[in-house]
Amino acid sequence: MPEAFNDVTITSLYNPETNKNTADIFCPKEGCRCLIIRKNTAVLVERDADKLSLPESVLPAEANVSDDKEDTQFWLLKDMMDFDNVGFSKTVGSVKFLSCADCDLGPLGYHDTACSPKEFLISIRRARYRF
Repeated sequence: MPEAFNDVTITSLYNPETNKNTADIFCPKEGCRCLIIRKNTAVLVERDADKLSLPESVLPAEANVSDDKEDTQFWLLKDMMDFDNVGFSKTVGSVKFLSCADCDLGPLGYHDTACSPKEFLISIRRARYRF
């Protein structure tokens, strides 16, 4: 059973030698079983969390996420094909928002189309983890 971000320690989520995820990453919504990223696929990085905000966007209570405005830690993928399952919004400005491909919950992360090289980011707080 995947665990919510609040139920795990940050140090248990990544390998300190490689900064890669040590757990499978799932949609944060209770009851949704969508696998977004497989373990050892993404790298933990610090990025701008302000781009994660959608106007008038509120995650539902059952999403079970920590929505800390100060958080800047994300799982980074350099190729959209490295996701197991993820949805993309239409471009807003230069940003595409990432969502759960099964239940459409989002935003879970973002892709800034103006950024080079390409970066696809999922917030570590907007996910559940299975070790």
